[in-house]
Amino acid sequence: MASGLAVAAALLAAGCASAPRYAFSPRDLRAQLAARLSVEEIGDLVVPYEVDAPLVARAKKYTEGIASDHARADRLARAMIDSTQFGLRWERVTTTVARETVANGYGNCLSLTSVYIGLARAIGLTAYYVDASDRINSLERDQQLLVRTGHIIATVRTERGWSMVDFTGELSHYRTFRVIDDREALAHFYNNRGYEMIATAQAAGEPVRWELALRDFRLAARIQPDFARAHNNLGVAYARLGRDEEARQAYLAAIAADPEFAEPRQNLGNLALRAGDPERAIQWYRAALEIQADNPYLYYHYGLAQYQAGDVDGAIRAFQRAIALKHDYREPRNLLAQAYRHQGRFEEAERVLRAIRQRRRPEG
Repeated sequence: MASGLAVAAALLAAGCASAPRYAFSPRDLRAQLAARLSVEEIGDLVVPYEVDAPLVARAKKYTEGIASDHARADRLARAMIDSTQFGLRWERVTTTVARETVANGYGNCLSLTSVYIGLARAIGLTAYYVDASDRINSLERDQQLLVRTGHIIATVRTERGWSMVDFTGELSHYRTFRVIDDREALAHFYNNRGYEMIATAQAAGEPVRWELALRDFRLAARIQPDFARAHNNLGVAYARLGRDEEARQAYLAAIAADPEFAEPRQNLGNLALRAGDPERAIQWYRAALEIQADNPYLYYHYGLAQYQAGDVDGAIRAFQRAIALKHDYREPRNLLAQAYRHQGRFEEAERVLRAIRQRRRPEG
């Protein structure tokens, strides 16, 4: 097995072999979206799996003379990471279309999968996108929670059945696999781009261009109206631009699309807390905790809302739970000490502060 590549046989839903339709040519995909998007948006739309003639010629060269679909699918996957052929490598935060991915020499799971799917279809294989997400990873920035896309891999139908191709080599880490159509994959692409734009700017200490991120999130949500992650991220962008009512509506749309999605509930709590309504915030945090009871950041904000609402005992319990879940989480320790002092429990407050000072002390 080549490094960074996993290929495995799979049992997938029978529907991926029949109706509904999962694959579209780039032209047909744009036509499918013409009713949802403006003429300008359709004109600017990029299709991540769109491949040009030189790339197709290379794929055909690497797979010529191979009669078996299974062998061709495997040969193409290995050619993509072979340094003497396409020579692509996986890079976590780089969402690009196929042509850019090959030119750069790297891409994330969605980017590499898009190259593979475009080329696999071009050489006559049946290939689809698969969302292999087992959980959603969140990124906390200024209390609002951004949600990145799921883990995207490919599946190919051959004479041996369905095979999955994962360029991170981590197939065994995921328990759920769902075939998605090209429209949903495109929504993932734009959601990823907006997320990465924010994360990259913040990592570099640069101002975030929230209007551009909002444009990508809004486009993702319009391409796939039931894409809960895009609605959540759209709400974050609206909130950062001070458009709180639009943010609230986006978070509610995320919950409507996915009733088991905790992050938009936490974001609604954060909006309420920022608006000076801790009681309403507590309701949203409790709703989020019913879904995600192991989130230390959620317990911290829940405790903060309780403290502001005057429930100091409840705040102390929430801060203690946050610390138990994340021992190096400084903010709930600081507020726990403050809550103890509020109750006149000065020795307990000092113990908490002493623990904070010890954690700050350099080793050696």
